[in-house]
Amino acid sequence: MDVRWQRVVASILMASLLTPGASLAKPLFPGPLLFQTAPARPEIARAQEQLESGEFEEAVRTLEAGLDAPDVTDDQLVELYRLLGLTSLYLGDEARAREAYEMLLQARPDYELPRSAPPKIRSLYARIKEDIKNRRVRPVTLQVDPLPDTEGGAPETAVAYIQDMALGARARLFYRRAGAQAYSSVDFTRDRTNKERYVATLPAYEIPASASAYEVEYYFEVADAAQRRLAGRGDAFNPLVFQVAPSPGAVATPGTRPWYKSPWLWVAVGAVVVAGTAGAVVYATSEERGSVPIIIRVEPDAPAP
Repeated sequence: MDVRWQRVVASILMASLLTPGASLAKPLFPGPLLFQTAPARPEIARAQEQLESGEFEEAVRTLEAGLDAPDVTDDQLVELYRLLGLTSLYLGDEARAREAYEMLLQARPDYELPRSAPPKIRSLYARIKEDIKNRRVRPVTLQVDPLPDTEGGAPETAVAYIQDMALGARARLFYRRAGAQAYSSVDFTRDRTNKERYVATLPAYEIPASASAYEVEYYFEVADAAQRRLAGRGDAFNPLVFQVAPSPGAVATPGTRPWYKSPWLWVAVGAVVVAGTAGAVVYATSEERGSVPIIIRVEPDAPAP
């Protein structure tokens, strides 16, 4: 039998086992239910197609490539791990499926599988959630408060409490001035007196004092050694924001705006031009009035008859 036909038959058989009463008219793999606020990842759509075609090993590689990509949002992580767990079960690898769903719950602890999920997957997912509830599985948890508004010119400190930090994982604060393209980052460092307390400091030169207000976008992230997001607050597409207020009493320095761009200069120049024009018109009119030629014609007397 052709390899492709073997895969098709295998997918149909597995669907019948995992979803009693499933028909060929009904999609075997329901589409993602999450609202994607960031641009859609091509790996998700590609993996869906591969799953529909019974190309399970190829789907695994596609999903792993998506997980290794930079700037993956929490919603995208949930969908990638959901599909990876589903694919692993179809391949008979329950351990890998369990690991995928544990990672899913790290990205979204309150996530619930769709009602259309096969019973076997729902059963495994329920056991994992029960294990987490009983602390047999310890996902990374991040507790951190948003950064407050500031006046700038001083460092800004973020304090986070991270439990069950994985070996080789890093916690970082990403930031950029609103409107900039790229994020910069600073690492959180562990407090020596409290192993769950971490501190990250945004340098003062990154939030300088200014005569006008501006905003800074930022987000928190805990990622493993492979740069896979384990926990976070905000992301590159949905950042948190704090405002840097103008410094008290700050005024723009004389050199900040070229003299020829000052609106008051052009108001004054306009007034002079208007006044000068009016004066010229009056002068020209008066001159014209004073030089109006007057011609008197005298007709000679007619000769007497």
